[in-house]
Amino acid sequence: MNNKFVITTIFIFFSNFNLAKSENNIVYIDMDAIMNKSIAGKEIVKSLNEMHKKNLIFFEKQENELINKETKLLSQRNLLSKEELEKQLKDLRNEANIYRKEKTQKLNDFNNKKINATNILLKEIQPILVKYSNENSILLIFQKKDIILGKSELDKTNDILKIIDNNITKINLN
Repeated sequence: MNNKFVITTIFIFFSNFNLAKSENNIVYIDMDAIMNKSIAGKEIVKSLNEMHKKNLIFFEKQENELINKETKLLSQRNLLSKEELEKQLKDLRNEANIYRKEKTQKLNDFNNKKINATNILLKEIQPILVKYSNENSILLIFQKKDIILGKSELDKTNDILKIIDNNITKINLN
């Protein structure tokens, strides 16, 4: 009986030891912070912001041109014949439709470029995370946004961010 007690106690001790040890092998990182604070992530954000600003300037210019044409056409309504007015209105509607299609295309291109850039950066980060987990005997890495409650010591965002900045400085978006 005494022998069974000792074996059971040893088994429970080692089971709890392994469980406690495995708890320390789970960490989390803030991927949003990594995407926005890393050198490569900042470069992507900068590039995308420039593209977005160019698109906004283009859209504003096109919209102003269409508004000016409409205003001019409406001011000439009494001077033009009915057929000429209808023809010019039709032309203006066609220009507006072309503009809408072009705007939709540019927005889709921008969104696709944004998704593509994010995916490229994530693919570059993946091997770094694998290496970090192997070197530090980490079993699981969670995203911070999926964690309800966790000790701050388990947040390895800054460690990963430093490694990423040392290894990835530029992402080619073309």
